[in-house]
Amino acid sequence: VFLVTTLYLVQVNLLEKFTTTAESSPGNLLMFDVQEDQAPGVDSIIAAGNYDVLQRTPIITMRIAEINGRSVRDILADRNRRGGGWALRREYRSTFRDTMLAGEIIVAGRALRAPTMVGSDTLNEVSMERDVAGDLEVQIGDTMLWNVQGVLVPTVVTSFREVNWARFEPNFFAVFTSPGLAPAPKMFAYIADVDDPIALARIQRDVVDRFPNVSSIDLSLIKQTVDDIVSKVTVAIRFMALFSLAMAIPVLFSAVAATRRERMREGVLLKTLGATRSQIQRIMVAEYLLLGILGSLTGALLGIGGAWGLMHFIFDSSFTPVALPAIAIALLMITVTVTIGVLTGREVFRETPMAALREA
Repeated sequence: VFLVTTLYLVQVNLLEKFTTTAESSPGNLLMFDVQEDQAPGVDSIIAAGNYDVLQRTPIITMRIAEINGRSVRDILADRNRRGGGWALRREYRSTFRDTMLAGEIIVAGRALRAPTMVGSDTLNEVSMERDVAGDLEVQIGDTMLWNVQGVLVPTVVTSFREVNWARFEPNFFAVFTSPGLAPAPKMFAYIADVDDPIALARIQRDVVDRFPNVSSIDLSLIKQTVDDIVSKVTVAIRFMALFSLAMAIPVLFSAVAATRRERMREGVLLKTLGATRSQIQRIMVAEYLLLGILGSLTGALLGIGGAWGLMHFIFDSSFTPVALPAIAIALLMITVTVTIGVLTGREVFRETPMAALREA
């Protein structure tokens, strides 16, 4: 019960995240490296096929210049600081917008709003991804100065976001308010929903012919690959579960056989004292039913705990307990336990009292 429950709950939690992410991801055609002057042409090619652009995401490159008035060089030279150097040195590709996407959740702070005035400076708001904010050691209300292709843009951190990086759409460590980055040189990433494979290939061909620098990806192929992997993983885990169940049956037979003589002696003595066949059967069923319930309950609780531990420590993901499969597995094992106990106890009714007394 412990092994089968653990396998099944881990399978459900892992595969549900894959399938939910694939199904909830917008569109099936991704195009990136679309320059500003190329955007109208790409729009016209997609519109010519009677399809709409679901997302048109601006992407701007930048680096961190200062955090709370301290330059990146000074922060990196601080010997008391541990880790986070990659987050300070890297080049960020950020975006600007006034809303959160479906794959983002604000876990601290508030949503973005218009820039605020601090003295003579205008502080644009920025929302940081939670993990990178931890590496940078920034808090809500801290100021960050960004070097946006030679132009310094001051910002204040107003929120932390949890990002679902598995969604088939552009995701970012830093999201700015619109006025802060709108004038900066940028490129775009496009997501469109083209349900006809022939039309999708035609759009890809037309875009590449007209704009060779633009790259496009057919996300439907990726989603299909994910579905194939999910189905194979499901078959593998079900095989392991059935194999574990098959191994459990001889183990139960062995456990019952180890105390067979004792059960037989008890049954014969009960018959000698006047117990009827139905009374002995009820006693045996009650005994094995109690053993099955205790064993299945213990295994189910251990399985839920084991699945949580695997999801939390190994897969670094959230765990959602699924009660129905765990109950079904427990009921199945209770039934198997009682059945095996009753089958092995049939010898009690064939044994005579004199034979049992001689062995005693």
